Amino acid sequence: MKKRSSLKRFKTSEEMDAYLEKHDLGAEFARRGVVAAGVTKKINLDLPEPIIQEIDEVADRVGVARQPLLKMWIYQMLKTEKKAA
Repeated sequence: MKKRSSLKRFKTSEEMDAYLEKHDLGAEFARRGVVAAGVTKKINLDLPEPIIQEIDEVADRVGVARQPLLKMWIYQMLKTEKKAA
């Protein structure tokens, strides 16, 4: 017998957006091992207002909030530096 996937299937992107607005998938991602459960440490970063405005413009353009965008940029830069080393 073929195992059925427990993943929700969507016919349109609008249907998926509506579902995601109402459901938190964090626990499901953690259960599946998609998100590594690690220790998180907060940092403070002081930046000039013009840089913050530019970051926010990019974040709005790509459709994410400022913090996830910065996390992604930092992660990508660390991977690049690691390859260069």
